[in-house]
Amino acid sequence: MSTVRSILDQKGSEVVTVLPTDTLAQAILKLTQHRIGAILVLGEDGAIKGILSERDVVKHLAGRIEFSTAIPVSDVMTKGVTYVKPHQSLDECLQLMTTGRFRHLPVVDNDAVVGIISIGDVVKAVLADRAFQIGQLEYYITNTF
Repeated sequence: MSTVRSILDQKGSEVVTVLPTDTLAQAILKLTQHRIGAILVLGEDGAIKGILSERDVVKHLAGRIEFSTAIPVSDVMTKGVTYVKPHQSLDECLQLMTTGRFRHLPVVDNDAVVGIISIGDVVKAVLADRAFQIGQLEYYITNTF
């Protein structure tokens, strides 16, 4: 069974971040430049303060005739951030994401952010695991009987 670490080994551990005091415009620009759906909000000390997703931005702008992207990220971000450890299973990640209805999970090890994974990363890895298992079973059946 694959773990969070196996995803990070494949995709790397780059994490795009903003500060809580950065403007919404700065965060949106980073989301666009890096072609990502969420950005981690870290304090000066590196601690997770929140996460800002495309959904948070849309929710903030919905129904407003006038809005400003000069407001701080801290006014728009999701503050209660669920995270995982590198040793956790992908099934645990899927359960957390499904129950919490979010698509991004920061990865924390020894109180430091070491990566971030998306639902797409997890599904891709789970499908690869299943394909490998099926191949092993087919090989076993073909060569045993």
